[in-house]
Amino acid sequence: MFVDTGMCNVWAARYISPNGRRRVIGSFTHGSMANALPQAIGAQFTDRRRQVVSMSGDGGFTMLMGDFLTLVQYDLPVKVVLFNNSSLGMVELEMMVAGLPAYGTGNHNPDFAAIARAAGAHGVRVEKPKELRGALRDAFKHQGPALVDVVTDPNALSMPPKISRDMVQGFALSAGKIVLEGGVGRMVQMARSNLRNIPRP
Repeated sequence: MFVDTGMCNVWAARYISPNGRRRVIGSFTHGSMANALPQAIGAQFTDRRRQVVSMSGDGGFTMLMGDFLTLVQYDLPVKVVLFNNSSLGMVELEMMVAGLPAYGTGNHNPDFAAIARAAGAHGVRVEKPKELRGALRDAFKHQGPALVDVVTDPNALSMPPKISRDMVQGFALSAGKIVLEGGVGRMVQMARSNLRNIPRP
């Protein structure tokens, strides 16, 4: 399994455990992008019988969408799980923690599953959590390349293991600027998206 740098990297680290048979590989250098798909292609070329998964962010995937055609051309059975939050989520979070309202981080994404099907691969779009298990099952049963376009919540925040005073101050400053610029609704939506993740006694 290969993970892009960014939010999908965080979710992979949090919820997927290497177990001796499953390896999680990525480019864990700050600021690198779009590593998962080309790494997955290389791994799949070495052994077509091995299950290879690319956990790609939408930003990284759009940078290297042409590489998806390589999967189709060589019929490499890589499964691409695409985290589609329509933003450069990690960059946006870093900006907010630094006290800056996010700027230039939003993406107007196409239907990536439709693009995958047009290229000749298996493609499915997931917009509701209850659809995810079946979509993944179908993708992994498919013999050739497959893409699962998972629409995720752009307001979901990844909480670091330690939160410093500077982080809190920067985030509060950024939130204040967003509200003053007319973004009350955005901050309310962000609060709603993340309140469900607060542990309850």
